[in-house]
Amino acid sequence: MTLQRPNLIRLFYNKGSCSLASHIALEESGLSYEAKWIDLSTGAHETDAYRAINPAARVPALQLDEIIVTETVAILNLVADWVPERGLLPQWGTVARIRALELMAHLASTVHIAFRPIFRPSRLASTQSGIAEVRAKGSTSLHEVLQQLERRLAGRQFAIADEFSLCDAYLFVFHQWSRRETVPSPRPTVPALSAIAARVAERPAVQRALEAEGLRFVP
Repeated sequence: MTLQRPNLIRLFYNKGSCSLASHIALEESGLSYEAKWIDLSTGAHETDAYRAINPAARVPALQLDEIIVTETVAILNLVADWVPERGLLPQWGTVARIRALELMAHLASTVHIAFRPIFRPSRLASTQSGIAEVRAKGSTSLHEVLQQLERRLAGRQFAIADEFSLCDAYLFVFHQWSRRETVPSPRPTVPALSAIAARVAERPAVQRALEAEGLRFVP
């Protein structure tokens, strides 16, 4: 079955979470859509109503008429393919598209996960001393993961080409996470990622997504 552009596009997101990448993608697409805030801090994602949308109780989720699509990588590729004229991702069948998928998979499976011991150590330990140890080891691991990403981005204007792509929207999320006060000092030094994030932050679509979520760019 071919997934046609739907009449209804509704994004379920949490402010400042990885769903920000999908929010940016929709703003970049120029498509008409609705955005619904699912406040994870109040447990809104665990309600029966939201679990009916996404049984995994996570964001983002994208409602397309009667179809629900989850996972950032899937959503970014779907949005880009709806508006190929905007060049939000390289064309299918090219090495550049494979590199884009490769990077997005790395962000989802490695970079995202590296923040978990920092932001949610109580999921990995139950005592105060255990939580402190998880955060300390997590901080070391996060620095290593981000330095690996730095080497990948070194010398580039954007993630995979000389022009913006939705890979940069996804990178932008993790740059912002690396600037959070909950990340132990010293914060990771990521000049290549920071330079790309600053370019991304200048885009009107990104500014609209940030404003909609009540966020600001942190250099």
